[in-house]
Amino acid sequence: MTTWSKKVTKKPETIPGDAGAHGRPQPGPVHAEANEQFLSELLGADLDDELRGLAAAAGENGRLLAELAYGLVDEGLVTLDEGTVRLLESRTPRCVPAFVKLALGELSPGCQELLKIAALQGRSFLLEDVSRMLNRPLATLLAPLDEAMSAGFVAATERQFVFRSDFLRRGAVAAIPAPARGALQREAMHHSGRSAEETDRRTWVPEYPAQRFAVVAEGDGGPYSRAHGLIMKGKVAVGTDLAQRTLTVPGIPAADRLDAEASALLGGLLLGREEEAGTRAREILGERTDEPDDVAALMALTALSHLSWRAGDLAEGIRLGRAAVRYCGAADPLWRLHIRLELAAKLIDLREYDEAEALVDEAEAGLYALPSDVWHAAPAALRARLFLASGRFRDARRHAELVTAATDRNAVPALLPFAYAVLAAVSLYTGDLPTATDHLERARADPAYDRDVRRSPRYAWTDVRVAVRREGPRAGVALLSGAYDRLPAERRLYVEDPAAAAFLVRLALDTDDDGLRRTVLDTVNGLAGDNPGISVVSLSALHANAVAERDASGLAHIVAQSPDPISIALATEELARLHAGQAPARRPRAVPAALDATAVVADGTAGHQHGSCWVVLSDMERRIAYLVSVGMTNRQIARRVHLSAHTVNYHLRKIYKKLGIGTRVELAREAATYSGAAAIYSLTDDRRGSGPAAAS
Repeated sequence: MTTWSKKVTKKPETIPGDAGAHGRPQPGPVHAEANEQFLSELLGADLDDELRGLAAAAGENGRLLAELAYGLVDEGLVTLDEGTVRLLESRTPRCVPAFVKLALGELSPGCQELLKIAALQGRSFLLEDVSRMLNRPLATLLAPLDEAMSAGFVAATERQFVFRSDFLRRGAVAAIPAPARGALQREAMHHSGRSAEETDRRTWVPEYPAQRFAVVAEGDGGPYSRAHGLIMKGKVAVGTDLAQRTLTVPGIPAADRLDAEASALLGGLLLGREEEAGTRAREILGERTDEPDDVAALMALTALSHLSWRAGDLAEGIRLGRAAVRYCGAADPLWRLHIRLELAAKLIDLREYDEAEALVDEAEAGLYALPSDVWHAAPAALRARLFLASGRFRDARRHAELVTAATDRNAVPALLPFAYAVLAAVSLYTGDLPTATDHLERARADPAYDRDVRRSPRYAWTDVRVAVRREGPRAGVALLSGAYDRLPAERRLYVEDPAAAAFLVRLALDTDDDGLRRTVLDTVNGLAGDNPGISVVSLSALHANAVAERDASGLAHIVAQSPDPISIALATEELARLHAGQAPARRPRAVPAALDATAVVADGTAGHQHGSCWVVLSDMERRIAYLVSVGMTNRQIARRVHLSAHTVNYHLRKIYKKLGIGTRVELAREAATYSGAAAIYSLTDDRRGSGPAAAS
């Protein structure tokens, strides 16, 4: 055991500022600096940002701080790194709630009841809300309230009461039996008219507000507040907590208050506190006038856009996102970055690549206008997403690697798991399964990422596809019925990847999983029905249903009309399957199995010696090539792509020249190779006993 940890393996007998009877903490002006200093003394070294946040969360309770320090070391949650104690795991030591439970047990039953019901209201509460829930006159609560205040659990502010510590409030909630907790929480929300999470912003701040604000708001020398910086560094929970506490400080400058409100919204969205973020965003917009530099109002629009998008109302999400971008011209460049990249991400999902790329360019230009480099990994991450969606795998890999290689203030650790997921997908599409698996492991285990942050479904989705490619369809279904059992019903998946629904339907058919097939079709059809004007979603639903119903016409429509290259590849593979069953003699000659493992070239596209040329084909040329590969004549293709047969023939000659081939058979071979690798399921890999190869 190291010297620094020995200091807290024995709990201190004397606690500064803690002289109450029965060991109860007494009220006193123990503010954030004192908390940090005391915890630092107990641990024997400087604290990292997360530990400073935990120290602040203890409120003015020295004994609770001592329990916290003891538990951090005893449970192996901290380590000493170059003179700084760092948190290894973002959780509260088990001894802390045990301490709170013991302290609660020393109070009268009436006081315990009051504290439990008050804790359900959030960090701050109104006595009348507690009175209504307990169905008791206010006057009868004065005695237990006085006891709670004397015990150091709560304090009074001008308008409301607050718990002196987040740990004390959470401990009071945890003391409620689990079966009753949810029902009481809903009743508390009904009585107070707000969510319990939303009330946590109204925290009590002890004396010396000027010094307290300095602790919360100072940055690390960059052009951003400390809270904003912590969130972007991946310390999302700590940064969000700092922003929320800033909002309780009286007399802070207006610009700092707006920044804190915007930071709290940003952190709340990343943490998945959607109800809280939505409630506060609507409050902000209801309070504001049209100020062009009001970053809180702009982030409120962005938050509501994000929530509409997650709920499946894509048109409303785009409308609100465009409004935020329209009004953000006078805002700070770092907040414009969030606003523009959020809309760009949605446009990428809709395959509106040109507009999305323009927004990323504008966001990055704002960063270059700053006096020093900061957060350039953020636009690189969006470009990686754009290039992955458009099938430009080499560019996607290059920009994702820029994210993972970024250092100092250019780095955005919160985006590292996303970048690793992009790298995993690129490796998957280009046939490098070991590297894809390695990138997925990095995405899961990255220590810089806050474990409380809600992740996109793309991580689970990539994991499923890797399992299918490596072990076969049944391995993918095992994940979908186990660790990722909610994924097939996740609308967001089918927005982020238009090919996902068709892929999962094929997976269900290959494994005779009718439940999976129905879940996918119900979800994607519902999404399309709710968004009739969003063509990429309608095409996704059409594609999934065409796979389920073996509808060659629907699949050909996807090849001719879809803006998504992976959807086109999947549809081509399905068409080849159907044509093989209907007319075996016309089936395109498949690529030899030995070639499949090497169907990757340096630029990230699949194919043999001509594969590197595949990306030089225009969108129309690629569509025509796919339709040729499934045996269509020039006249049939002409009807599909709305051209004359003569023009189709002209395009074919250009395709032959670009690929260095001379016959339709060679073109079919190229298309089958490319689509098989891009779509994950290969027409030629018959090692997967229940896969498409076996079925065809």
